[in-house]
Amino acid sequence: MLLFSSILNSSISLGGNLTMVDLPGITRVPVHGQPENIYDQIKDIIMEYIRPEERIILNVLSSTVDFTTCESIRMSQSVDKTGLRTLAVVTKADKSPEGLLEKVTADDVNIGLGYVCVRNRIGDESYEEARIEEERLFQSHPMLSKIDKSIVGVPVLAQRLVQVQGMIISKTLSEIVKKITEKLTYKLT
Repeated sequence: MLLFSSILNSSISLGGNLTMVDLPGITRVPVHGQPENIYDQIKDIIMEYIRPEERIILNVLSSTVDFTTCESIRMSQSVDKTGLRTLAVVTKADKSPEGLLEKVTADDVNIGLGYVCVRNRIGDESYEEARIEEERLFQSHPMLSKIDKSIVGVPVLAQRLVQVQGMIISKTLSEIVKKITEKLTYKLT
């Protein structure tokens, strides 16, 4: 889940007012001196970040996993029941193309905003080189070329995020203005 992976405070500004926060990955078994309640601690951190209505939830899934067993999907569904702010990003499409078309079109787990499949950068590839290779992969691979072009590639992901952000802003703007007005009124009195 994006809003997952290593350290809580790593964030990337994507321009404008869209910031991506990479949250810790789900750990069930404590290792190397981790606390016994590591799962509960990580779950609490994740839930704190994905609960607010104005947040976009990127569920980052490897193409190699069974989506129906992903705990990150269950967590996002618990706070975003309609799925209107949850998008799944399927990584490593080039590593496990078998059955990927079926996974992203069947949507057995009901990801509200659907899926975007991407190819990860390899080695020292520049961003531009990786995008060229990604485009080539989804155009020429016997299995991956069958996936609709509207759900493949990092540029598609960026476009979808901007669209979702716009939708969320328009939905929550009046509440945000109300909260700002209340705080200003409180400060002025």
